[in-house]
Amino acid sequence: MSNITERAVAAIGRDGQDADWQLRPNEHAEGLPPDARALKRVLESEELKRLIAQFREADAAAIKAQTNYKKIGSWGLWAATIATIVGAFFLLPAEPWLNDLTRTVFSVVQLCLLGIAFGMARWLAMKKPFNTWMQKRAEAELARVELFNQVVRAGEVVQGDDIPLLPLKLEYFRRYQLDVQQRYYQRRGKQHEDRSWRNNRLLTLSSGITILVLVLGMFSALEFLEAWGLISPDWLVPLPEFLRVPQINRIMLAMGVIASAFYGLGISLSLMDLDERNASRYQTTAENLEYLTNTNLAEARKAAAANDSQTVYNFVTKIQALISSEHQEWILLSVRERALDPDKLRHVKGL
Repeated sequence: MSNITERAVAAIGRDGQDADWQLRPNEHAEGLPPDARALKRVLESEELKRLIAQFREADAAAIKAQTNYKKIGSWGLWAATIATIVGAFFLLPAEPWLNDLTRTVFSVVQLCLLGIAFGMARWLAMKKPFNTWMQKRAEAELARVELFNQVVRAGEVVQGDDIPLLPLKLEYFRRYQLDVQQRYYQRRGKQHEDRSWRNNRLLTLSSGITILVLVLGMFSALEFLEAWGLISPDWLVPLPEFLRVPQINRIMLAMGVIASAFYGLGISLSLMDLDERNASRYQTTAENLEYLTNTNLAEARKAAAANDSQTVYNFVTKIQALISSEHQEWILLSVRERALDPDKLRHVKGL
């Protein structure tokens, strides 16, 4: 690593921190040493302040929409599942424990739960919080991309023995964009993978109930075989009344409905959280960022030390395109082109 690169790395910081994801170029500027004053002027520009305000507004709207979508969606799914389980209870041979008041209470509870589920579904359909979440998240992240593009595009006069601007800009991009995004995708990919296993527990519960239904079905099958004369009654252990037809069939039907309810809940929660999709996508993106870092960062640093801006811009463009690819489908083309136009990087002169 050249002396110029070492000075730039020391000025920006080699290792990232947990708070590096926050867009705070003004605070970053205050922490720069005197020989990085050219970058300090870049980070204090009014254009960056505008982009930060744009990011924070869209970020707050995205978080609010995400919270509403997941909260309302979960309420609706759980309400529908519990209503189904309440209904399944009436399929059981439970007449000795049921009276008119009990039936009325359970019926009212089931209707209320179904009403809640329907209301939550209608709210999601009318308010469309998922669309708002995706669009605002895309706006926020593209504002983040544009902020770092602005930093890389900026030109300032370097005086005396100050650190050249291009290596400073590359290291600022490396710490506060590349490193941050790589950690984010690694961490979030693992979180989504863990949550997909959480939802799989509901599927496991459904499978366990289904296996129990099959075991109970064996008792029913034995009774039918006895009735058809295919096996001798002497082969059978006397069964309690609740394990004989038709009671066993009612138990099997009720448990089958409950197993289906838990299965549907697990699948729906997983689809709502996009856990399997995001786990795979985020982990792949993290691996791609790691690959580009390992193969291209050293070359970009050498180019920056030699004032080869084109090689640096090519490296930045690859990283930015990879980071922003997830959000491009949710944003208007006109907005996307303003944020990601590679020509804005390729044709910057006069640094």
